[in-house]
Amino acid sequence: MGECRSLAEVRDRIDRLDETIAGLLSQRSDLVRQAARFKDSEAAVVVPERIEAIIGKVRAVARQAGAEEDLLEAIYRSMINIFIEFEKTAWHRLKS
Repeated sequence: MGECRSLAEVRDRIDRLDETIAGLLSQRSDLVRQAARFKDSEAAVVVPERIEAIIGKVRAVARQAGAEEDLLEAIYRSMINIFIEFEKTAWHRLKS
């Protein structure tokens, strides 16, 4: 990705990325909802080893891309926590 020549170009690129990100997050939320079907308990929603494996992969991708590892980790930890709550809600709906 080359350098932008104006703030308008920066914003346009961000807007296009946001569209892609929103679509991907929508797909991820559907998969998280589906995962709830396979859990035997609410406690099974949180798997610390899985979380740390995801974070490790994200940090590796960030490192390879020359991005800020700590920034991506913070974003992912926040996102994972939100998806955990989403999955717990989905689990309760399925089990009630």
